[in-house]
Amino acid sequence: MAKAIYSISFPGDGNIGYAVGEAGIIMKSTNSGETFELLSSPTQNNLYGVCFPLDHQVGFAVGAKGTILKTDNGGKDWRVIKIDTELDLHSLCFPQTDLIGFAVGDDGLIIETADSGETWTILHQGGERKLYSVNFPLDTITGYAVGEHSIIYKTNNGGEHWFPLTEHLDTEYRFNLYSVWFPFDDLTGYVVGERFCIYKTTDGGESWKLLTEAFRPYSLYGVRFPSDEYTGLLVGSGGRIFKTNDGLQTILPAESGVEEDLYSIYSDTECERAWVTGANGTILRTIDGGFTWLKARLNL
Repeated sequence: MAKAIYSISFPGDGNIGYAVGEAGIIMKSTNSGETFELLSSPTQNNLYGVCFPLDHQVGFAVGAKGTILKTDNGGKDWRVIKIDTELDLHSLCFPQTDLIGFAVGDDGLIIETADSGETWTILHQGGERKLYSVNFPLDTITGYAVGEHSIIYKTNNGGEHWFPLTEHLDTEYRFNLYSVWFPFDDLTGYVVGERFCIYKTTDGGESWKLLTEAFRPYSLYGVRFPSDEYTGLLVGSGGRIFKTNDGLQTILPAESGVEEDLYSIYSDTECERAWVTGANGTILRTIDGGFTWLKARLNL
């Protein structure tokens, strides 16, 4: 069985992209995701997140046992960055440049770099809840992280302090939250997770409206609204992909052509081109805004 692919990034014009996954696998595409070639990796640990903040040259990946990797030459070489933890890291975000970035992981761990990933400082840890996703929408000042048991954290001082927003959810149910995304400012954002739960805030997390009309026996693992609060894509278990053009008032299922769990999504600013990763070596792409999906060829 092929390895799971957990995260994908197509920076810049979307022609060159990278995907990472199980057992340290790293792949690169130079044709907008039609095919992917295997790159040399310095780790066998699972890699759960990848980010190329500005272009296809400088990039980072995070994963199990505190793994952080960096490349300065478009993935030709990857270096292991040593940090003071062996907790799993699940997601990372570089908001504006490749200098300042954040990553989150097990036991409420939130770490920051201010020197392009060469060193990392622990900002927050504790609570025994895994954090699965982090998003700084506009700058390095205001950010959000989500995770187990409906935990939502926010910072408004660059990560120095994080405070919980879970009590602001308009439901008594506490499901795992897997992805958070703020499209264009730090006020309007979406969170998705277990049982098809979807939350929206328009006031920077002071209140969260549950958009799910009925909980369902599957999860949403990724959400992306690339430029506004109306047009977005969601992915989840069992090969499920959903599209919305009205801020999730209506949610339209798309035919993915696969049944594997889908873990992450990356799209261009118009939401016309997008890429999705999942279990069993699954990478899908669309060039028509998510109506049709094609499977990438992996040259492993």
